[in-house]
Amino acid sequence: MLKFDWNILFTFVNLIIFYLLMRKFLFGRIKKVMDARKELIQKQFDDAAETAKQADEKLADYEAKIADVEAEGEQIIAEAKDDAKAEYDKIIKRAEADAAALKADAEKQIEIDTMNAKKAAKEEIASLAMQAAEKVVGKSVSAENDSDIFDDFLKESSEE
Repeated sequence: MLKFDWNILFTFVNLIIFYLLMRKFLFGRIKKVMDARKELIQKQFDDAAETAKQADEKLADYEAKIADVEAEGEQIIAEAKDDAKAEYDKIIKRAEADAAALKADAEKQIEIDTMNAKKAAKEEIASLAMQAAEKVVGKSVSAENDSDIFDDFLKESSEE
């Protein structure tokens, strides 16, 4: 016949009691520690994600500021180039005006010098003509007597 072994029954009862005691005293605490650890890890992941999000926002903000600064720098450079071009044009116009004025003054001075030279030449020619007339006539020629002769001579010499 079959014989029932009481040791097996006690072993099962002991295991059940051991399981119930473990469940009452140990599993609850282990579950709390594991849940706390899980929450801590999840919080760290959330904090890391938030930090990454803030870093991305700051990066985008800094990139926008850099783009603004670069655009402002390009605008300042363009304005400086425009100002330099305007100043260059102003200097060139002033130099051209000064050169034109100098040229006009030089032309006027040349005209005056030419007129003075012609006048001096006429006077010299008149003087030489008077001396020649005195030698030919043999007496002193006065301007009162022969003014018509001198005027004709001057007209002829100026035409040449």
